[in-house]
Amino acid sequence: MTDLNQALPNRKIRLRKTGVWPGVFFYLGGMMLLAVAGFIGAWQAPGVVNDWLVASDPVTVPDAVITEGECHARRVVFVDCSAHIAYEIDGKSVERDIDLMFVNFHTGDYEVDVVRSALQPDRAALSLGLDMLWNRTLVDSALVLGVAAGGIVLFAGGFKSDRSRRLARRETRLDLREVKVAQINPVLTGKYVQFQYGADRKGKPLLTLSHFGRKEEPYWLDGQRGMALAALPEGASVPVLLDAELKRLDASPPEIATIAARLKVMMAGA
Repeated sequence: MTDLNQALPNRKIRLRKTGVWPGVFFYLGGMMLLAVAGFIGAWQAPGVVNDWLVASDPVTVPDAVITEGECHARRVVFVDCSAHIAYEIDGKSVERDIDLMFVNFHTGDYEVDVVRSALQPDRAALSLGLDMLWNRTLVDSALVLGVAAGGIVLFAGGFKSDRSRRLARRETRLDLREVKVAQINPVLTGKYVQFQYGADRKGKPLLTLSHFGRKEEPYWLDGQRGMALAALPEGASVPVLLDAELKRLDASPPEIATIAARLKVMMAGA
């Protein structure tokens, strides 16, 4: 395998600041996922807690009225139900809106009763919600934790990108390497190039973004626009994708010309 680092001069090099900071997209994505996790928790957790309390001393309410009751299956197995219930207890009118979410392979209608707490008569639930109580608890917990974990992973990616960006601003030894370009997304200011720079412990690809202006291109190492040249600063974990003219290297024009010539010879002989 060709050692691309032989094209670099025998000195430490700094990388120039480039475009929009990719780490901000990791942070925005992480915030969105954490917001979704918070929404799911705020939407479902109060109902689950309420139904656990009702389940401790349940009493069926035979004269309760259920209106606007409906269930929808999402992706075949995810079911969400909603209903409005009303009943009277000791001359006091009680009304509640109920939302449920669970996993079930059932098709067709559900028959439900209204159930209240014996000790707290104004605390009510649907019998369906009590039947699916463990199901709902596990499903809601898994959704909240899973989505929140995805947000935390994105934040971690942002921190890694931030650290690599800081290290790239310093004069350091660079490690030139080939990276696989996954996709190119045009934007108003140019394009974002997504590339794989490694794999995690499970073998899943590690991906990051690099911004290029409208007239800029990555330094392609093949004719199929699949493999590009990136530079990894010493101590960093996320490399920086280099441009076709190598302007991202903080080097003099003669040095850049020499690096480009050496790379061209290496690629021709590879």
